[in-house]
Amino acid sequence: MTQLDYLKDTFLFETSAQFLEVKEHEKGIAVLLSNTIFYPQGGGQPADQGQIIGTSGEFQVQDVRLDAEGVVWHFGSFTSGSFTANERVTLKINRERRIQHAKIHSAGHLLDCAVEKLQLTQIIPTKGFHFPEGPYVEYEGVLENGAEMLPQIQTALNEVIGQNPAVIVKELTYEEAQAQGISAPPGKSARIVNFEGFAACGCGGTHMPNAQEIGSIQLRKIKSKKGKTKISYEVSF
Repeated sequence: MTQLDYLKDTFLFETSAQFLEVKEHEKGIAVLLSNTIFYPQGGGQPADQGQIIGTSGEFQVQDVRLDAEGVVWHFGSFTSGSFTANERVTLKINRERRIQHAKIHSAGHLLDCAVEKLQLTQIIPTKGFHFPEGPYVEYEGVLENGAEMLPQIQTALNEVIGQNPAVIVKELTYEEAQAQGISAPPGKSARIVNFEGFAACGCGGTHMPNAQEIGSIQLRKIKSKKGKTKISYEVSF
């Protein structure tokens, strides 16, 4: 199991780790480490990219994934040399990419806050797409006259941003998560995230510390289909 340092600090852009091994995978060559600051793609958020640098080699990280056993796979290629067993290596992630993804992800959660503020209980957030290319939040349920509601949701969103609530991150035990209806693997903890004053949900992504550090959020459109409602947005950096 890989220690997930990115969960502790969104702004930890460089650290060290122990190199464990290189593995071949259908996705290509992967480097395994004792710990990592590289976010693995998941939860609607793209993976980090960057470099792993050793005394005699450098590895360019292009994609990152977390397997069912809790091991993080850093996919990419060696641009020079290689690593030796158990050596200490330096991890450097692309700073701009990390912050961009954190802002887009936090903006999706902030959209949920606006929906909660308006008490739109007929739609329940289920998942988000937090990639730079057309981010959105998908809700279970249909919002009648959604296009007409869009300005009201935008106003509520702007009001929440103006209040500048902080992002709160907590770790729940398996039992605590079960009691709150939050999914967690048996025997393992669950991480929940919320903006202060609003509902929490299970989330393993990276986030900005408060609403105003996200930037300007503009809602683009609402679309309902097959019992689901999708609200698209964009973030100005």
